[in-house]
Amino acid sequence: MISESTCDGIGEWQSLDAWTRAWYDTSIVARYIDSPYHPDEEMLDRLRGYFHCGLSPIEAAQACFGPKH
Repeated sequence: MISESTCDGIGEWQSLDAWTRAWYDTSIVARYIDSPYHPDEEMLDRLRGYFHCGLSPIEAAQACFGPKH
């Protein structure tokens, strides 16, 4: 889902890949998105930022798609 070139090493890439898959699954279960979902470049940038800030996949799904106050 996210390009390998966005990470420093294979370990970080694997962590980001697993995190992104958990975010995707969480977003499907919460009915924020339907499968198949293909995020645009803006969403991918947002997800990278959420990952690097330490948000959990659930928190990131809520930040992306949850109700805005």
